[in-house]
Amino acid sequence: MENPTDPIAAADAALDRVVDIQARIDALAAERATALLDFEEAFQAAYAPEARAMRDRAERAELACALRTPERAVESLLGEARMLVHELPATLEALAEGRFSYRHAQVLVDETAGLASEDRAAIERVALGTAAITTVSQFRARVRRLREKRHPETMSERRRDAHLERTVALDPARDGMAYLTLYVGAVEASAIWNRATAAAARTHADGDPRTVTQLRVDLMVDALLERDTVLGLSRTQLEELGADPEAMAQVQSAEFGPFAGIVPTVIVTVPVGTLLGGTEPGHLDGVGPVDPATARGLASHAPTLFRLLTDPETGAHLSLSRTSYRIPEPLRRWLRLRDETCRFPMCRTCASRSDIDHTHDWAYDGPTDHDNLAHLSRGHHTLKHHGGWRVRQTRGGALTWTSYLGREYTTHPAA
Repeated sequence: MENPTDPIAAADAALDRVVDIQARIDALAAERATALLDFEEAFQAAYAPEARAMRDRAERAELACALRTPERAVESLLGEARMLVHELPATLEALAEGRFSYRHAQVLVDETAGLASEDRAAIERVALGTAAITTVSQFRARVRRLREKRHPETMSERRRDAHLERTVALDPARDGMAYLTLYVGAVEASAIWNRATAAAARTHADGDPRTVTQLRVDLMVDALLERDTVLGLSRTQLEELGADPEAMAQVQSAEFGPFAGIVPTVIVTVPVGTLLGGTEPGHLDGVGPVDPATARGLASHAPTLFRLLTDPETGAHLSLSRTSYRIPEPLRRWLRLRDETCRFPMCRTCASRSDIDHTHDWAYDGPTDHDNLAHLSRGHHTLKHHGGWRVRQTRGGALTWTSYLGREYTTHPAA
């Protein structure tokens, strides 16, 4: 008779449950792909013919808000769904059976994009045999080999096309940090990595107390910001620095301190108490909260300081009513601090790269007041006027959006 308290049996049974749940999650991903195309077909049929030019944008916005997902991610989901349903039916069927993860299916979508249907089907047929027994990275390497073996002559053309998509992305993180992602050619990326690693290793071997990983980052930042050293300190000084606030203050005021080479061209909000040595965080426009020491350091290197206290004591006019369509600079700065980003749901485009829109149109007697103005990215600005979305602003800067299908979403100002 089996021991009901056998820990091995209990662990095995629990693992079976995990595997079963994961298979159901993968199967739901396949079901979602089909549902996405059902939505797309129904939405396009229902969309007003006279606004057809905005249909795709309105469709993405509708999905993004309902799924609480950025529009770019929704666009990817729709593209993957089209590929799986129309071009990779065997992959969709296996995914629906829970035989591998949605990320495996994404690999086949990515790696067979642009191929003729017979080539795509041949690669799919061979690759699916190992999808259930490999990790995503292993599976990608296998599918990529299959593709290059079948179509080596197109690799140069595909590399040229991919090169056109090169970009740098900034992704703010917590604790005053951020990720800076560089998407470039593999040769250039490898050369940058190897050069930075070699320089970091030499510096570390010379007695620098920082790790090679830290040095690799610091040296790259120094090169981009054209400064001589990260801290401008000797090894002994670095070791003694620790968390001593007075020592940190000296570093920030040094000629080659951590802010040398940085001339802020964005708004840095620093509470007056922080400038006097307080502990309240500052705010870097487009990034978010920064620690008090960093806020003081940036403020000390700013070529111009704007007076950004709010309301009556500033002298900045927050309401021009109907006297002017043009928004004066003090009000623009105030709105930029208030909004931080585009105020459309799920959009994170920085306010500095967005338009300032009259919520109630100026042409229809809308005033140039702070509670009738909000930042909208260019695409969402157009969607508001021509895409079937409506918006109203309530006191305090909250925006309530009504989608083409009649669903409501509310966004609030950052400050």
